[in-house]
Amino acid sequence: MTSVRNHQKLTTRINYFLFDRFDASEKEMRKYHIWTQVYFLAGGFLFLMESKLVNVPVLGHLGLTMIFYWLVLITVYFFIKRVKYLVLVKELGLQAIAFYFVYHMGGILTSGGLILLGLIPVFVSLSFKNYRWITLSFSVYFISIIYLAVVDDQLPGKDVFSSDLNLMFWALDLLFVTILNFILALLAQRIFTNIERREAERQKEINDAKTRLYTNITHEFRTPLTVILGLADSAKDNCSNSKGKMETIIKNGKNLLQLVDQMLDLSKLESGHMSVNKITANIIPFLKYVFQLQEFYAEEKNIFMRFSSESQSYEIEFDPEKLASIVSNLLSNAIKFTPDGGQISMKVYQQDEKICFEVKDNGIGIPPEKQETIFDRFYQVEGGSTRKEGGAGIGLAITRELVQLLDGTISVRSNTGVGTVFTVKLPYIPASEESVILADAYEETESWTEQAGSDELLKVGINGHHRLLIIEDNPDVVGYLKACYQNHFSIHVANNGIEGHELAVNEVPDIIISDVMMPGMDGFELCKKLKDNYRTSHIPIILLTAKADIPSRIEGLENGADAYIVKPFNQRELMVRMQKLLELRRKLFRRYNTGNSLTFSNDPVIRKEDQFFNKLNKIILENLGDEFFSIQVLCEEMAMSKSQLYRKFSALTSISAAKYIRTLRMRKAKELLKTTSMNITEVGYEVGMKSVSVFSKVFKDEFGYSPTDFLHQSRKTEEVVKAE
Repeated sequence: MTSVRNHQKLTTRINYFLFDRFDASEKEMRKYHIWTQVYFLAGGFLFLMESKLVNVPVLGHLGLTMIFYWLVLITVYFFIKRVKYLVLVKELGLQAIAFYFVYHMGGILTSGGLILLGLIPVFVSLSFKNYRWITLSFSVYFISIIYLAVVDDQLPGKDVFSSDLNLMFWALDLLFVTILNFILALLAQRIFTNIERREAERQKEINDAKTRLYTNITHEFRTPLTVILGLADSAKDNCSNSKGKMETIIKNGKNLLQLVDQMLDLSKLESGHMSVNKITANIIPFLKYVFQLQEFYAEEKNIFMRFSSESQSYEIEFDPEKLASIVSNLLSNAIKFTPDGGQISMKVYQQDEKICFEVKDNGIGIPPEKQETIFDRFYQVEGGSTRKEGGAGIGLAITRELVQLLDGTISVRSNTGVGTVFTVKLPYIPASEESVILADAYEETESWTEQAGSDELLKVGINGHHRLLIIEDNPDVVGYLKACYQNHFSIHVANNGIEGHELAVNEVPDIIISDVMMPGMDGFELCKKLKDNYRTSHIPIILLTAKADIPSRIEGLENGADAYIVKPFNQRELMVRMQKLLELRRKLFRRYNTGNSLTFSNDPVIRKEDQFFNKLNKIILENLGDEFFSIQVLCEEMAMSKSQLYRKFSALTSISAAKYIRTLRMRKAKELLKTTSMNITEVGYEVGMKSVSVFSKVFKDEFGYSPTDFLHQSRKTEEVVKAE
């Protein structure tokens, strides 16, 4: 028994080394090639035997050549990954050997039928299912025949065989080649039948997986939709216990959203379009945050949750979006399969050059025979039409692919009835200088989220006078936004991009929230048009959309969007975003309040406003001497309405347009008094103020002293300078 068992182990190891470690199609091709190698070697020994029997040395040389060539091929066979190229080389080599010996044995008719050996590669090439390779093999054989026929009279070795011996070998070679080609044809037929059968089985598995997916997805969609519709209908007719019903609706809505996100992630992973976007930060607070988000669901089953870490600070590079998905999937899976009153723990530690975390539960466990397949797509431990727990069978599959995308590994240890431990190991990449900017951005986002928890924040700078324009084609989203912010903003609504653009140009709101996907004009085009128009270029624009992928975010920001927020959004976070953008605009006050000439900024956003104010200043300075130059004239020159100019000034300065013109006039007057010999009356005329008393009063209001006092002070200063 022991010897039989050892023999079986040896056979298994040999099969694995030769065939089983490769995929199905490569495995069959290798079997086919090894059989052709056997016949090739048998042919070499056959020619050696014939050489001894008939005393023809050249046949022995042919046999030795074939054996040596076989040794080279079989050596390469063990190291090459794709054997089909080796098969092609072998067949072309056999044709070359046949051509060489036919040439030295007097030609086609006197070589004892050796030319028939060249037919074997031609028939074998038919199994390649590659027209170029088939054509190559046939062309080599065809050219060889033509060449040997043309130079037949000049070939040496025509006396190697006697006529009787030549005829006998012709018959033997013809019989050998016919039998061999028949065997190879049967072998090829069997192998390709196996390949087609396995492909059919693979397609059946895929179809079965799709069927399970559609069945499970239908179930997963129908359950929360039934709850949502039922509770919504109940809430419509009965207002009692509406809070509890709304919470249930929200919960089921989140379940649907999570399912959609998983399907989108799966699609991106399959297409290879999911990219890694790393930041540098302390990973522990982030993991704690993700862990705490799952505690709410654990409380519903009275499950005790515990988080621990060997260190409270691991400053490394990581992708927060991918890592949050990995941790959430593992914790959600643990909660799902842990009974009421159970325990779940998460431990973080560093091991060698890896950052590791373990998610451990004392749930139902996973049978040993199914632990290798739980990461397969659409696979579920509980088969059949009845399952104790819901799910589409894609959570762990996405988790593994995300871990692999991050160059990590994931493993599972489980005992049925005891519990399960999932271990994820990711590369430990310390903070680098290149990622400092990204880390700062991430920390700023976190700080906004934390600040959003304070009700005080909603009162700072939001006095009810700011004008908010909502551009959204979904009335439910519009209603929700108005309900959230109607106490803090004067709200205007546009139902599509075209209407929103017209309203933004005419009304010049303080801030805009816009959807991306809208009829007529999408959010990207709207954003670009508003940012290219100097009437509206200063307005902060927030794109609020379900297009959560990075390319869409980048496109929105490249078109001038000031922020990009993914639905579903957090009400307070959006509020803080709006406040921060409005505060950023107020910082421009210091730049434009004075009316001084501007040096163009390198910031493209500020540069647009610089162009606006330089054009404005140029028009005002060219008309300073015109006492009839007014706001109305300025609006005509700037191609703006009074309200547009007023709101533009209100957004970028702390003064009115009339006050801005007066400031420029007084600054010009001060310059003329200081640098020319003009008297006060002449300077007043020069800046469009014919009344000396009015000019003096305005000058004093602007600088705190009269023109006369300024002239006296300037002359005293000049005299002191000259005396020194």
